[in-house]
Amino acid sequence: MTKPAGTQQQLYQQLLTCMRGEWHSMVVIPASPGASASTVAHALAEVSTLVRGKKAKLFSTEGLEVNDVSRIIVDMMQHIASGGLAIVSIDSVIGAQSGIPVTLAVDVALLVVELGVTHTDDAKRTVDLVGAQKFLGAVTIES
Repeated sequence: MTKPAGTQQQLYQQLLTCMRGEWHSMVVIPASPGASASTVAHALAEVSTLVRGKKAKLFSTEGLEVNDVSRIIVDMMQHIASGGLAIVSIDSVIGAQSGIPVTLAVDVALLVVELGVTHTDDAKRTVDLVGAQKFLGAVTIES
């Protein structure tokens, strides 16, 4: 199902607030176990490239085991070292521990909250697991 253009525009407007501060890498984390942050991560990569004027490369660890994540982190660091930005989409840290090493490796995090789906307790637990100081903020999306 394709979302209306207005919904995409609202997401882009929310993502523009993520351009503040000095960061070279950002992890995009769904607050709900079983949810995906890939749509937001794709949009964030587009917005980052346009606003920051640097190539933002999208990485994903969704569905990977902890042992497989290290290669993604190395690739991400190499891209940053060559002057780019890295956006990483991960699984919920509540449902999969494979995202924890990525959250430690990046500069900042963005929480993805699905309206009508995400439970407040899940969002709070995600922030607690990652550390509130790591988050630039959150975006809301419709499921």
